[in-house]
Amino acid sequence: MPISLVQQGILTELLFIILAILGSDGALEVARQATDDDRRDADVHRRGDFILNLAFQIKSAIALQSHGAADRLHIGFTVLKSRLVSHPNFYYFFAYLDTVAMRLGDPVFIVPSTEVHKHAIPHLHGDTWRFNFEASLSPTSRDRWVPYRVAPSEVGKRILAIIADLEKSQSTPAAASALDLPGMTWVRRASGIIAPEQPVAA
Repeated sequence: MPISLVQQGILTELLFIILAILGSDGALEVARQATDDDRRDADVHRRGDFILNLAFQIKSAIALQSHGAADRLHIGFTVLKSRLVSHPNFYYFFAYLDTVAMRLGDPVFIVPSTEVHKHAIPHLHGDTWRFNFEASLSPTSRDRWVPYRVAPSEVGKRILAIIADLEKSQSTPAAASALDLPGMTWVRRASGIIAPEQPVAA
């Protein structure tokens, strides 16, 4: 009897957490959501930072499709129109869950939500969007998803790089407003990102 969709989802999420934490040498913290109203399977932040989080929707397939000599990863999913969110801090993680080797196949894909929602063959049916993520796993592939391919061992490092890029490109109004809070001392890290220290008595 094959594993259920619920089991598949949980296993993929747990493997994602392992890859993110071990692949970043412990620099990343990952929190699973108790509820999923925002379609966030996992929130990821750099340990010790409280300003920038990445949200991940995690999806997998337990079978590959053959396309000539190359395997293809195909993952179809639907999203209610009212719940579709495209945001620079929202990413998809797509992977092949190899139930024989008991691991995620190589490569996996970390894709911005904006790219998925534009290019994963979107179709609106009534109040529901349907998407189909189809990516070649061939080492010589030149399809649209090649820039988002990641070796499983590099997942943590890729997420750290994404966070660093977002920190450079995004303003931090929450941090700026917090500077005015009484009894709070803030320091600037070498990266230029403001991070909180322990509150100091006024």
